[in-house]
Amino acid sequence: MPHDDCYTLVLGADAGIKSAQSVATSLTQALSEHDSIGIDTQTLSDADITTIQTLLAARAKATQMGKSLDMLAPIGAPLIAVLNAAGFLSPGQEHAAFWNGIHQNEAGH
Repeated sequence: MPHDDCYTLVLGADAGIKSAQSVATSLTQALSEHDSIGIDTQTLSDADITTIQTLLAARAKATQMGKSLDMLAPIGAPLIAVLNAAGFLSPGQEHAAFWNGIHQNEAGH
């Protein structure tokens, strides 16, 4: 899907369970206002399984709405650590391609 008008949502600082509601609200707002969203996690300081669940739920909602939600590369180290530990980057894992991220120049930035 072309990303000519891709909105970048920066998830910085803590995106774990303590901030889950705030992260979900930011994603919902971005989806209501934009057709294409890129998630930037480079400044993320903390992530956990809640972060993964929130991002996957937002991606599913975007798909239902006919919109796109992509991870921007590189993925922040805290999120990569959780993804690895939980097996989300394993070959054949259903959502593995989502976590590969797209480079910002591919996203129209």
